[in-house]
Amino acid sequence: MVNLQPNPALRVRSACVLGATGSVGIQTLDVLSELGIPAELMTAGEGAERFAPLVRRFRPKIAAMATEEAARELRDLLGDGAPEILWRPDEVLDAVRTTGADIIFHAVAGLVGLDAAIAAAESGKRVGMANKEAIIACGDLILARMEASGGELIPVDSEHSAIYRCLEGRDIRDLRRILLTASGGPFFGRTAEELKSVTAAEALAHPTWKMGKKITVDSATLMNKGFEIIEAVRLFGVPEDRVDVLIHRQSVVHSMVEWNDNTLLAQMGRPDMRDCIRYAVTAPHAAPVSHPPLDLAAMGSLTFAEPDTTAFPLLEAAREALRMGGTAPAGLIAADEEAVDAFLAGQIGFSDIAAAVTETLGRIPALTEINTETAAYTVGEARRIARRQIELMQRM
Repeated sequence: MVNLQPNPALRVRSACVLGATGSVGIQTLDVLSELGIPAELMTAGEGAERFAPLVRRFRPKIAAMATEEAARELRDLLGDGAPEILWRPDEVLDAVRTTGADIIFHAVAGLVGLDAAIAAAESGKRVGMANKEAIIACGDLILARMEASGGELIPVDSEHSAIYRCLEGRDIRDLRRILLTASGGPFFGRTAEELKSVTAAEALAHPTWKMGKKITVDSATLMNKGFEIIEAVRLFGVPEDRVDVLIHRQSVVHSMVEWNDNTLLAQMGRPDMRDCIRYAVTAPHAAPVSHPPLDLAAMGSLTFAEPDTTAFPLLEAAREALRMGGTAPAGLIAADEEAVDAFLAGQIGFSDIAAAVTETLGRIPALTEINTETAAYTVGEARRIARRQIELMQRM
């Protein structure tokens, strides 16, 4: 499990941002700018035009891209002011392991970020972890590498950041339950029948959070909350049946913990990822901010409801993957990535996402030993099976 005692002596003077052009990456750079912290290393995928202005602004020593072509384009865009630019995977991972930065923010989305998560764990640095897929697929391996290197992990997901702050400095044996809160997405209250006809545009219209397309669709299906159940089990060392979900439409209570004496401790705040990112920099201290505090009186009320697992079956699919164990959760992620991509491409309907994922989950090999090789094998099989299921759906 994650270490619940962040180093009080750490003073972050420079940072590394993996996935700088994504939603969380951009918000991370906002926080670094606000705190006056330079970026020593920045990485992006293939969008050189989007990355170049960020490199000019933050002037890292090293910038890295996913392909040689993208690296060449970035160099051309930056001209004489270009820093060292990397693209070979081994060189990029080595730069992450050996970075002089005090904190590494891992904001790369999806399973593609697994190798970088392991490299960050081996760096011996504080890691602000926003990549839930790496923790779900190989969390025990990542935390073991982190313990061996002397590093520490601070969750950046709003829910797990909240749980971390509730548990920080406490004895985990006093914990009875973790209560993850969920906004419910754009389709809260709709029936399974009503969900069959929703569009991609509707699914991408999240009522509270501004996120990338994949995670926004996952929020609409509640798959994201299923992933967060698995992530909570990995990070905090609790069994699956002690992690529950509550729909909380206001997105003010970010999550709660229940102690053995039936008392609850909640972490509340604005629905803004920047607060979680900022805390990863300053933990165990809270930095002052300029924005106004929550006005609870103006809100009037906070509401909670049980999730509808009939209309949103992927919550239970996540629990089933945990019960299967081994590499099954890695396969679950891959199946969901394929299904969401197909939905956004107009190849399948919204309800077909859950159908494709659950059908794939029932067919994937769940290997007992968890490492990058076994996870990669299960992921490959899950993608193959999911694509076949999607093809069958298109013929119906």
